[in-house]
Order: sequence, then structure tokens, then C-alpha cells
Amino acid sequence: MRAVVESGECFVRFVMTAPSLTNPIGLRLQVLEADHLDTARNGVVDGAPTIQGIALGEAGEPVGYWLHRVHPGAAWILPGSAWQSSERIPASEVLHIYRKRRPGQLRDVSWLAPVLLRLRDLGDYEAALLMKAKIEACLAAVVTEEGDEALTGAAAGLLRDAQGRTVESFEPGMILYRRGMGSVEVVNPSGGGSHAAFARRALEAAAVGAGLTYDQVSGDLTQANYSSLRAGKIEFRRLCEQVQYGMLIPMLVRPIADRFHAQGALLGLWGAEMPDGVSHVPPAHEMIDPLKDTTALIAQVRAGFVPQPEAAGAFGYDFRAAVEMIREANALLDEAGISLDTDPRRVAKSGSAQDAAQMAAVEIAATGAAAPPRAEPNPGATA
Repeated sequence: MRAVVESGECFVRFVMTAPSLTNPIGLRLQVLEADHLDTARNGVVDGAPTIQGIALGEAGEPVGYWLHRVHPGAAWILPGSAWQSSERIPASEVLHIYRKRRPGQLRDVSWLAPVLLRLRDLGDYEAALLMKAKIEACLAAVVTEEGDEALTGAAAGLLRDAQGRTVESFEPGMILYRRGMGSVEVVNPSGGGSHAAFARRALEAAAVGAGLTYDQVSGDLTQANYSSLRAGKIEFRRLCEQVQYGMLIPMLVRPIADRFHAQGALLGLWGAEMPDGVSHVPPAHEMIDPLKDTTALIAQVRAGFVPQPEAAGAFGYDFRAAVEMIREANALLDEAGISLDTDPRRVAKSGSAQDAAQMAAVEIAATGAAAPPRAEPNPGATA
């Protein structure tokens, strides 16, 4: 994903190998930078129209990729001109991961392309500010010596150090000498104003161009509050979901899962049909306010606005796996005779114990047999 952001694209190649104990499927993944694509291949190459190293089919779909054997930047490790050669790899053996912005797009540019020039200008501006600050710190004294050998012309205004050498640059605390009427002058450059507003505006523009928030780019939270952070994180999460569900899952995760299953079926490890209910759950986003967000999610599930599997997916869990984990945890607790106040089978939301009918149902589910009736508490009895 970092390679996609930096270069705009990334390649993952399927490499078949002999099955082993550590790799019973016999499938390996080779991750390649975008520089491995031989962009010099253009025109009709080997009977197929090719654009920047991508061979196209009749409908304009990629049918092959011309990839270098090694990274062009590491060409010195191969003798002769072997590093210049590239081979055509079928498209079925290569996953090309990039963000599609328009129909028919074959490649993408760096996600930082819209902001690189602005960030470079900000870097140059800060370098100039640093030089200006150094000059402002150069407090110096100019001593005008009174002597009989008065200089005339351009040499009369030259500044020299104690050894008589001409001074062409300032340093803090230096003392300069010149010929003329005797006097001492202090050189104290004036300071400039604050430039924080310009830097902040440049970073805000860079954040917008990169699809991020200002606090993510600068780390500055001085003017942020809960509402602004939440609004910014919502937009950022939408961008992440677009990347996850529109690029990573369909272009990387799902094809790898399909190839993994097909290769295992070919080796007889399981059936040829892909199991039903296969899902890809991205990592969960961290909550800004866990108490408020959890309360709101519970209300949405109870009202039927959000299905419970969708709520489990918001935390990065597959619902079926989560149910199995809860079942195993409840079985272990029941076997150990432990009852936690977080167990809704035994404890209500208010913290009180569930009624006798609910507890009897729990016992039946845990033991598989009808539980004896529980004695109702006597209100008049002492504890």
C-alpha cells in the first residue's frame, strides 16, 4: 500500500514452487515496484498492441506485462546487457494494484503528485527563513580606526577582521575594522515577523491534495476539538473504505484468495468449489470516543438500522468467527463455574441477575438437560 501511495501502482506476481511442509500450497507472492515495468515497450510487440509495457487484448484489457528481471536501479548485479532484458508475463500471473480514476486507465501516478511542488516550495521557504534567522542573529561591531594612512576609492569602505583580511560574510559576535574617523558602530539586524500562518496554509493545502486532514499531516492539535476531529476522521475513513473495498480487496485480496483455493483444490487438499460466505474484513478503525460510539452502535443494532454482522465487521471481526469465539468463551466460563457481569445470559444491563426462566435456559444450553427448578427468594427471609 505504501508503494501504491508513493509510486501510484504496485505489482504482485504469482510464483509457483514445489509444495513443502512450510508451503503445502506451493504458491509464493513476489511483490514488485512499479519500476520493474518496462515502459520502453510501446507499439506492436510480439503481435500485441503495447502501451508502456502493458500488452493489450482485443477489448483493450491487459493480457501481459513486460517486467524486468531485476530492479533497474540494481542493474549492476547482472553481467553484460542481461539487465536490459524484460520478459512478458501473462496477466493471469500478475496482479496490478492501482487506483482507477477514469475508464480505460492502465496506470496511475503518485498520490503525492498534486502536493509535491507545494511541499518543495514550503521546504525552500523554510530554508530561506533559517538563513534569515541566522543573519538576524549576527550581532557585530564595526570599529573605524583613525590613522594617517587614509584610504581612498572603493577600498575605503572595505570591512576587515583583526588579521586584516577582507570580510565577505557575517558571523555572530564578530568585530570588523575599517579605515576612517575613529568610532565604534554596532550591527544588529532587525528580526522579521511570524511566518506560521503561511506554513499552516501550505500544509492545509497539501493535506487537502493528499486526502488527509491537517492534524494528520502536521500533528498540530492546538485548534482541534472533538467535533472537528470526528468530522475529519469520518472523511478520512470514507477514503480508506474506498481504497479497501474499491482497490485492495477486488484487485489484491480476492484474487489471491481465489488462486490459493484453486491451487489447493488442484492438489486435492479440498473441493473445487469456493466455500460459501467467504468475506474479507478490513482492520477496524479506532474510535474517537469509544463510549459514545459504542452506545450509538448498540442503539442502531437494537433499532434494526445496522445488522449485527455489520456491527461486528466495524470492529474488524468476521461475524461467524465472532459467534464461535463467544460460544467457546461461554462454554469455558460455564465449565469453570464463573459468572461475569458482562455475560448477558446471567446478568442484565442494569447489573441485576436475570430471571429464573432465563437462568434455566442457560443451564439447559450448558448441560444439555433440564435444570431443576430454582427456589424463588423469600422476601421475608434475612440474608
